[in-house]
Amino acid sequence: MLYPILSIRSGIDAAIALAMSCMSSQLLPSSYPGRPVVSIMLNYFKRPHVIQEIADNMRAACLSVSIPCELVVNVDNPHEAGAWVNEAGFVVPVFSANLHEARGYNRAARLARGKYLVVWQDDQIPPRTGTWMLQMIRLFQTYPRLGILGMNTYRICRQKESTNRQGNPGWNPDPRTGITWTYVHFTDFAPMAILASVFWELGGLEEGFSRPGECGITGDWELCARAWVAGWQVGHFSWDGRKGDPVAHGGTHTSVGALACWNRQMDVGGGSFTKRYIHPVFVQDMCERVWAHNMLTFTLRSPDRCPYGEQSRGWANCTAPPEENRAAFAAQMQIHLPTENRQSEAGWDIGR
Repeated sequence: MLYPILSIRSGIDAAIALAMSCMSSQLLPSSYPGRPVVSIMLNYFKRPHVIQEIADNMRAACLSVSIPCELVVNVDNPHEAGAWVNEAGFVVPVFSANLHEARGYNRAARLARGKYLVVWQDDQIPPRTGTWMLQMIRLFQTYPRLGILGMNTYRICRQKESTNRQGNPGWNPDPRTGITWTYVHFTDFAPMAILASVFWELGGLEEGFSRPGECGITGDWELCARAWVAGWQVGHFSWDGRKGDPVAHGGTHTSVGALACWNRQMDVGGGSFTKRYIHPVFVQDMCERVWAHNMLTFTLRSPDRCPYGEQSRGWANCTAPPEENRAAFAAQMQIHLPTENRQSEAGWDIGR
């Protein structure tokens, strides 16, 4: 006698589930017309001479590739509010009180509406062409587990490299996208792109490493570490065209900023970061995972271009597994191999 009751109950549950899926019980803001695809997040402090050029160039870059964008600016010195108000429309300003990097970018991210967040710094002038945005979006769409994409400096293994790398690695262009890029251990601000959904899944930038008004040094590496731990991947690709502020360099490199940032903040942020993530066994596992992703994804441009290849380092090399062993190696490293390895000729949908 229980079976009919169970059958009726399951039928009711199925009907309710179907009704819930068909009824207008929830909105999807990402489907609204007119929403930006890319949100560039700028933390601004006392550089009035760059305001118009950054806003004009970034607007032109987005228009050049027909990508809906917004420039979300955390203005850390509100006495310059008028200059940013004049850029209203494309620019979305928020006027804070010297929050500076970690808090400033988190606040900007809360206002951002784009699917892709791009961390930008006020000592960098963007080019007026947006090809780099198309490449960025293509990489994110082709590799669904790619959560962070750096565009400044990087390391493929933090413990084995004493300095940051710049420029392209030694790989051939990725056959799936036609873009030269690489998986990395950590990448620096800025620019740095991250999926908005991943940014909030990870909890944003760590605000506990610095006091208000101070730099957010190590926050970029710490975010990358959390991404890897959470099952996301971190990559890097280089592009030309941006230039530095011709009048004043980054504030962290001034005599005043150096003491607060590179001394105190490096000690506090770097020490906390090291305690969380820099255990020899743990770091070795992360570096091996980055290496495995690179070996399974890319081929060398020439034998002497291996980014791992200095034998004196005594660590990894660029010996990829034989084709017949690729699947087994990927399974061992818990890496998903793509089923199709040719570049799509159909383009991509930037709003997807």
